[in-house]
Amino acid sequence: MPDIFLSYAKSDRTHALDLAGELRAHGFSVWIDQGGIGGAKNWATEIVEAIDACTTFLCLLSPHSLASRNVAKELHLASEKQKNILPVVIEKVKLPSNFEYSLAGLQRVQYDDRPAILQALKTLQHGIAVTEPLPISAPAPADNSIRIAVLPFDDLSPDHDNQWFADGMMDELISTLGSLDRVKVPSRSDVLHYRKHQKKSREIARELGVRYLIEGGVRKANAKIRINASLIDTLCSEQIWTNKFDGSFEDVFAFQELVAKNITDALKLKLTPTEEQLVEDHGTQNAEAYELYLKGRHEQYYLTKESYLRALDLYEAAAALDPKFARAHLGAASICCAYYREYSRDPKWLDRAGASLASAEAITGESSNSLRVRGMIAWLKGDNPEAISFLTRATELDSKNLSSYNILGNIQISIGNYPAAIHAFQRAADLEGSTQAYFNLLTALSNAKDRVRLLETANKALPVFARYLLREPGDQSALVSRAFVLFWADRIQEAEDAAALLLARDDLSGQALYNLGCLFSSAGNQQTFVALFRKAIDRGFRSIEEARSNEVDIQEPNYRLEFQQLLSELETIIERENAIPSMA
Repeated sequence: MPDIFLSYAKSDRTHALDLAGELRAHGFSVWIDQGGIGGAKNWATEIVEAIDACTTFLCLLSPHSLASRNVAKELHLASEKQKNILPVVIEKVKLPSNFEYSLAGLQRVQYDDRPAILQALKTLQHGIAVTEPLPISAPAPADNSIRIAVLPFDDLSPDHDNQWFADGMMDELISTLGSLDRVKVPSRSDVLHYRKHQKKSREIARELGVRYLIEGGVRKANAKIRINASLIDTLCSEQIWTNKFDGSFEDVFAFQELVAKNITDALKLKLTPTEEQLVEDHGTQNAEAYELYLKGRHEQYYLTKESYLRALDLYEAAAALDPKFARAHLGAASICCAYYREYSRDPKWLDRAGASLASAEAITGESSNSLRVRGMIAWLKGDNPEAISFLTRATELDSKNLSSYNILGNIQISIGNYPAAIHAFQRAADLEGSTQAYFNLLTALSNAKDRVRLLETANKALPVFARYLLREPGDQSALVSRAFVLFWADRIQEAEDAAALLLARDDLSGQALYNLGCLFSSAGNQQTFVALFRKAIDRGFRSIEEARSNEVDIQEPNYRLEFQQLLSELETIIERENAIPSMA
C-alpha cells in the first residue's frame, strides 16, 4: 500500500518528481503517474486503485492543476473515499468552486517548505487532520547533532573596505564550531548567498536545514574595531545570546574565544578537553600576522591566478612576522599546490609547498591538516599509494576533514577503486550534504555501476539541487551537474532538455561545456562529446588529466582518434601558456 498518492498537472511534472524523490528518501512510499495514463479505462483502473490504497492524497496546487480535469477528478475521488488530503502550493492560487469544497478547512503547505510537508505527512499518518498552521522549523536531526549556520558578517566599516575581516570572522566561527563533535555547520559556500539576499531567519533556517543562526557585523577604523554577534533560535524566534565588543585589533582573539564559548554555553554543549583547546587556539597571538593571514585567505577564495599569488605573498608575510604561525605556513603550502595544479606544472611549486609544509610540521608535528597537504603533494607528484596513506591518516586524526575525503575519493576514482571512492565521497556527503558532495558520490556510484544505490542517491540529491538553484539560479556548474543527476535518476528526457537549454546559452565556460560533453558520452553520443571538447578548449578548458581519464570511454575509432588529436593540441596549448612559469 502506498503511503502517498501524488496528484499533479502535466506541466508541473518536474516539481512532482522532485518532491516524490525527496519523500522517498525520507522513507515514504509514493504512487505517482510518471509515464502518463491514457484512456478512460486505464484511468478508472489504475488511478482508482492507487487512491483507494493510499494513506494520504497529496495534491500540488498551481494554475495548471486547477485547470486540469484529471486532478479535479482525483481530488473528488480522494475526498469521497475520506482520504487524508494535504494541499501543497507551488504557486499562490485562488481555488475554484470544484476544488474549494474538497479542500475547505485544510491548511495548505508551501512546496518549498519541505520540513513542514514532512511534518504534515507524519501527522496525517497518525490520523490527525492538518487544519492549523504548521510550525516552521528545521527537521529534528536523527543523530542528536546540533545544527547551526554562521551567516556572513556585515562589513560596517566607514568605507566598507574590510570584507576580508567580516569574512574572516565568519570563517573562523564555521571552522571552530564545525570541529566540535556534536555540531554540524553548513559550509562557507552554503551561506554566502545570504549576504546578497535578505530573508527572514526562519526561511534561512529552513533552506539550510538548521535550527540556530549566528549573525553579526564588524567595523574597523584604523586600529579600532567593533564586532557584534547574535545567536538566534529560529524554532522559538528568540535571540538567546548577543554581544558587542569594542577594542583594538589586538583584542580580536579574546572576542573570538568569547563568542565560541558563549555559544557553546548557550547550547549547553559540554566540550571535551581537546575541543576546549580548539576553541582557544588561534595559531598566533601576533595581531598583525593574523590580519595578513585573514587577508590571504580572503584572496585565496577568488581562485584566480592573480589572487593565488597575492594570497601566497600574504601567507608568507604572516609567517615571516610570526615564524611559529603554523596555519600561515600551511596556507602557503596549499596555495602552491593549487597553483601547480591549476596554472603551472613547474615542479618548483611543489618544492615550495614542501618547504612551507616542513615549517608547519616543525611547529605542530603531524596534524590532520598537514597530512592533508602532504597527501596532496604526493598526489600531484603521481604517487597515489603514498597520497592515499597520508590522506587516510588525516581522516583518522580528524573524522571531519572534508578536503581529505574529497581528495581521497578523486584518487580512488582515478585508479578505478570505486568502492573506496564511494566510501570517501559518502563521508563527505554526510558531513556537508552539498550539491558538489552529492555529485562526487553519484559519479563514483555510476562508475561502480551500482544502479540501485545510484538511483536512490540521485533521487535524494535532486531536492538538494532544487533548493540550491533557487538561491543561485545562475550557477553553471550546478545546472550542468543537475542534468547529470536527472540522467542518473532515469529521467532521461528531462536530462536531455536541461542539457539543450544550457547549450543554447553563449556564456558557458570551458569546464561547463566539457562536463556537458561527458553527459552526452554517458548517453552514448560520442560525436557530441568530441565536438563539445573542442569548444571547451576554445573557451579555456585546461584540465588535461581530467580529459585523459575519459579517453577510455571513446570506443568508436574515428571519434577516439579525433579525441586524441584534441588532447595533443591541448597539451601544446598548456605548454605554450606555461613556457615562462611565474614564481612569486
